[in-house]
Amino acid sequence: MTTFLLVLLVLLMTAGLFLLAKVARQQKAALAALRAEEEAIVAEERRMFNYLHELGEAIWRDDQQASMHRLIVEGAVRVTQSTGGALYLLDEATQRLVPRHYSDFCAPLIAVPERVRQQMNDNPFALLSTLRMHAVAVDEGLLGDIFDKQKTELVPDLGLDARLGSKLVPAQEGVIAMIGPLSFGTRRLGVLAVTSPKVGRSYNANDFEVFNSLIEQSAFALANAVAHKEAAKNRMDQQELLNASQIQQVLLPDRDPEVPGFVIAGKNIPARTLSGDYFDYLKLPDGRSGIVIADVSGKGIGAAMITVMCRTLMRAKAPNAATPSAALAAVNRQIAPDIREDMFITMSYIVAEKDGSKLTFARAGHNAALVWRKADGRVESLHPPGLGVGIDKGDVFERVTKDLEFSMQPGDCLLLYTDGVNEAMDPKGIEFGEERVQDKLAKYAPLGPRAVIGGIIADLEHFLKGRRSHDDITLIAMQKTA
Repeated sequence: MTTFLLVLLVLLMTAGLFLLAKVARQQKAALAALRAEEEAIVAEERRMFNYLHELGEAIWRDDQQASMHRLIVEGAVRVTQSTGGALYLLDEATQRLVPRHYSDFCAPLIAVPERVRQQMNDNPFALLSTLRMHAVAVDEGLLGDIFDKQKTELVPDLGLDARLGSKLVPAQEGVIAMIGPLSFGTRRLGVLAVTSPKVGRSYNANDFEVFNSLIEQSAFALANAVAHKEAAKNRMDQQELLNASQIQQVLLPDRDPEVPGFVIAGKNIPARTLSGDYFDYLKLPDGRSGIVIADVSGKGIGAAMITVMCRTLMRAKAPNAATPSAALAAVNRQIAPDIREDMFITMSYIVAEKDGSKLTFARAGHNAALVWRKADGRVESLHPPGLGVGIDKGDVFERVTKDLEFSMQPGDCLLLYTDGVNEAMDPKGIEFGEERVQDKLAKYAPLGPRAVIGGIIADLEHFLKGRRSHDDITLIAMQKTA
């Protein structure tokens, strides 16, 4: 009996040791699995961190567009441990999803055209070449459907997805994919996808969550890259506009002219960077002098270019023109065929004789000239008939536009101005008006041309109450001295 108990005890101890060893092995295996899972999570976090770091740097690089597209795809493939990936971005003009980066081993995400399936037998690169060039309509196929629904999908088998059509290629069969729409705010940007053969790889819930994070970060990076590019373009455009403005200012008179018997002052204030107004002083044969003011309809670069054309043509045509109206007619015949139908130029051109005894005035649809008469303090309006330059190609313009001869006595002051002066509006929408311009001329004329220009501009600024004028402002004041 004692021997039996001893044997039983030995057996029980042996079984206990066996169980303890088994439990120890299970715990060791569990610890190893936990350690492997922890290492996998750490490795995944490291891949994600590296991806985000590279993505952040790419936003500010000059080569950002192409490199960022590649980085997004390769980063998504690396983080999700996929075989391939693709990035499609929306072309807003054509409303198509355009492939911007398609990795070598990414499964086809579109219905492969018949001609490409036939070419694949002879040309193994035909498929990849097509995938990298073939854009997809936003309402077409698998990608279009996901883009339209704006919801990330885990596709368990591309070969079984009806959105790819019934005629598949081998590279689509037995392949899993994660595909998500890229959007930032209300702006839809495109689609990102990763794929892997089902053999040896499956995407679980954690993979799907990580991929959604990649989608969000990629969309944010793309939106920032677009904003960075647009800001850089705006800076470049602003610099180009500034350069153009500086060139335009060089073309304007840099000093008041010396005209026998007169003191003259002029000023141009653009409403924007570039001006659609211009003024000029011309030296004509026989000692005569020409004074020009013009206003091109519209604003910006187009109007500024027309002012340069006007200046060039006036300087070319005026010296050989018998009268001011003849000079304007020559400019009109030259410029009318070359400007848009919705554009025109108003101009005033005055020629002063050498001795200042007579002035001849022609007006092409421009504001009337104002003359303050020292003798009685009244303001006289001069408005000979005339048609805007560019409205008619010649015959009607020349029949309508006439010259007006007048004279000025010592102390009299003439004012030419563009409609940016009289049409300036205060915050309540009230115009400065021609009557107010006449009152200001009468107020400042006794003080001389520079006082007229400075006084009217100061009163305009007060009238606008700190607001910027919606139109260019140009004034020329001309006073008879002897």
